[in-house]
Amino acid sequence: MEKSVPLWLEISRKIEKDIENGTFAVGDMLPNEYQLCEIYSVSRITIRGALDRLSDLGKIKRVKGKGTIVTQERIKEPLLKISGFTDEMREKGIVPSTSYAHMERKKVSGYIAELFGQSRSTYFAVLERVRCINGVPVGYFTTYLPESIGLPYDSAQYYSSLYDKLAKEHGIVVDHVQQTVTAEIADKKTRKMLNLSPGEAVMVMKRKAFLGDQLIEYSVCRYDSKRYEYNMELRSEPK
Repeated sequence: MEKSVPLWLEISRKIEKDIENGTFAVGDMLPNEYQLCEIYSVSRITIRGALDRLSDLGKIKRVKGKGTIVTQERIKEPLLKISGFTDEMREKGIVPSTSYAHMERKKVSGYIAELFGQSRSTYFAVLERVRCINGVPVGYFTTYLPESIGLPYDSAQYYSSLYDKLAKEHGIVVDHVQQTVTAEIADKKTRKMLNLSPGEAVMVMKRKAFLGDQLIEYSVCRYDSKRYEYNMELRSEPK
């Protein structure tokens, strides 16, 4: 039998259940605090505690001057794993989508060219995409690939898995990756791509993917930190 729980947690779970069963759908505005007090017959302090928990879980988003919007639970992915966004979602039984894709041939910054052992005058295939879950943008990806791979510059071909395309059409299967994760305040373009407000933070994953010793892909993936997180499990080595 579960021990007695604080009232704010009990109410938070009730609101959470109402979100899960569709009483409050993703994208809906929640009733204001006074209305929630009446609905659940509790004080405003209790409602605020309940909403704080739901905000921490990524199920709601408070927008100044507008109210509280039902969002989505953060998608959790293991950091120490080789897979693309599409495969990650497939394993969870989620069908991902791409709302924007643009592939072009261009020169890149000196830093990125140096990563690939190329000069600044070298052209690369640069792919920008916005990846979505249930139609909601969660990630804005910029991917740099050697032009020598021979990828087409038809943006319409990049609305599905890039790793599937590399494997099936070019015989390239990534065998190891290096990843770093940081955080930053979203710039203007990222805010536009992910529908964020000024001042909001994004989780930034920088990924280098290799085939043997050859760098195949360098990606900068900016995630809406309210909807996406990475996790890892570390174990001590037996003595």
